[in-house]
Amino acid sequence: MIEISDLVRSELQTYASRGIFQNFSVSNSGSKNLKFKFNWLSKKPFSLRLNTEKCQIELQDVLPAVHFRSDMDKAFREFLGSRSALSVPSHRRLDENRFAIHVKNRHQNLSVIVNFSKEDATKAAKISINLLHEIFNNFLAEGPYQNYMVEVFNEPEE
Repeated sequence: MIEISDLVRSELQTYASRGIFQNFSVSNSGSKNLKFKFNWLSKKPFSLRLNTEKCQIELQDVLPAVHFRSDMDKAFREFLGSRSALSVPSHRRLDENRFAIHVKNRHQNLSVIVNFSKEDATKAAKISINLLHEIFNNFLAEGPYQNYMVEVFNEPEE
């Protein structure tokens, strides 16, 4: 039987092999955890933690410097909640019956947690990467967050 860690690692390695991710690495961060790091969409590396025991992927500190209960924190939670709406194209829509998405704000760093069943490990990895893409290209780029992107992610002002 193929392990969850192998399925998720293989899916993420595919993105790295295709040249989408740069500086892709994997490390053990505990007996039941793997930590994936890669560069994509910004100059800062992303960290994705897989907890095989809980069947959980965490996009760690995706949005730093966001105060708890701030307008941006609330808007981000609403944005993620909207990803399962019927108005989202079916190939991008989250199936709430298969995946539970949560946001945590610890020390002003927003992380996204994707809970899944063992049989959905590969799909959960894809969903996590799709969410990361949508956060940067929809939530941030299309929202009122240009100054945030300049200040936090060193994006050009234009």
